[in-house]
Amino acid sequence: MPAIRKIVLVEPRAPGYHVYSRVRLPRLGLPLLAAILKQHGHDDVTIYCEDIAPIDLDDVCRADLVGISTTTSTAPAAYRLGNLVKSRNPDAVVVIGGVHVTFLPEEPFQETTQQRFGIEGPICDYVIRGEGERHFPDLINRLESGERPDPVIGETLRPSPDERIDWRKTIGDLDDLPLADVTSIVGHQRMHIAPLATSRGCPFDCSFCSVIEMFGRKMRYRSIDPDHPRSVIAELRHHQRMGWLNTFFYDDNFCANVTRTKQLLENMIRANVVPRVWSAQARVTDIARDRELLELMRRTHCMMLYMGMESVNPDTLTEYNKRQTVEQVVEAIQILHQYGIRAHGMFVFGADEDTVETLRATADFVIRHNVSTVQFMILTPLPGTRYFRHLAETGRIFDYDWTRYDAHHTVYFPKLMTPAQLQEAASAGMARVYRYSRCALAALQGNWLTAFFRLYGHNQIARHIRTTREYVRNLPVRPMPLTAEGCGAEPA
Repeated sequence: MPAIRKIVLVEPRAPGYHVYSRVRLPRLGLPLLAAILKQHGHDDVTIYCEDIAPIDLDDVCRADLVGISTTTSTAPAAYRLGNLVKSRNPDAVVVIGGVHVTFLPEEPFQETTQQRFGIEGPICDYVIRGEGERHFPDLINRLESGERPDPVIGETLRPSPDERIDWRKTIGDLDDLPLADVTSIVGHQRMHIAPLATSRGCPFDCSFCSVIEMFGRKMRYRSIDPDHPRSVIAELRHHQRMGWLNTFFYDDNFCANVTRTKQLLENMIRANVVPRVWSAQARVTDIARDRELLELMRRTHCMMLYMGMESVNPDTLTEYNKRQTVEQVVEAIQILHQYGIRAHGMFVFGADEDTVETLRATADFVIRHNVSTVQFMILTPLPGTRYFRHLAETGRIFDYDWTRYDAHHTVYFPKLMTPAQLQEAASAGMARVYRYSRCALAALQGNWLTAFFRLYGHNQIARHIRTTREYVRNLPVRPMPLTAEGCGAEPA
């Protein structure tokens, strides 16, 4: 085929609303690809992140190659966009990658997929599984040299969740990657928070999480050496030059190696690249055990930690294989209060050990311990995880509309309550913890930023409840069936 000159990469917007719907924060996969492609001589690379700016469909359809990133909830939008490009510009090459097609790589090529989502005609030419940085540039080189590779490129880290993860299928040295080219995103000037990742992977093995299936349990780290040209410190310097003063660390476990995290924070101070504020995801067990870490977080302006508290039911924590206790959750919250760092609690509702009463107790827990902000997420059986396989094999999934796989919709039969009860308990719990009185309490305590977050959360939850009323009315009100008969079947 002729040389590929114009490349457009697209990240569709996730459906629905949640407490951080308006945060303009792109994932880093496409900006990394843009930087790599420019290193390979492809100068005309544009990224559309729909959370930041609208997608210019005419511009997308003029491209020689279109790459679309998917999560499970954005897969239908990605499929429709790929089909639109192929219908308007049959010569364009459409490539779909991301976590969803990594585990369901044949789905975009199946006629049943077109029927499910009302699509006529082809969706894409190629699917890339796993980390796209390993395969995307090579695919372009092969296409330009006249090759026609197989439609599915790459592989998962293990054939099934029961087998060992082969971390050798991942990128071994993250320092081989360039700094993410966020400036290729249309509308990046609107961003107030700079995304930055210092590592990949997670050493833990929570049963509902797809992170280790995508990136592995072996942690891979970027350099934190201030003199390294591609280090985390170098990227923070670049953010300063761009005028980005706030940072979100995308690491799935920012404190997986506490010694390294402390070294990073110390290097930020020495190199004078401390952001105005920053936030990250961390485990409660790491926060509860190291006061030196907390002091460094305070000195470097940590504004909030997003923590997977998951549940206040010990049996649910065991079911999730979380390897933490409710007592450790309480201790972490109290310690963060002492250091003036906000705690954002992420809870997952709907385990087999959960009841309506335990979900109500979770809201009580949040209010009693004055957790700054929360998300009550509904357990979502994401493809590639053990939960997906278990629930699909036992016939408990009744809804395969991927747009509802966003942690805010119930798509399966819980064990000890009905789907409608689970959905209503999650919404009612969020409404309780984001009620006006808690917004006012934060303001009276002088914590204006927390008051703002809670007020914003109140408005978003109210909007979510309004827009999902019809969906909730149609949810099954019967309990889990004794057999798989009558339940939805997993799509072929």
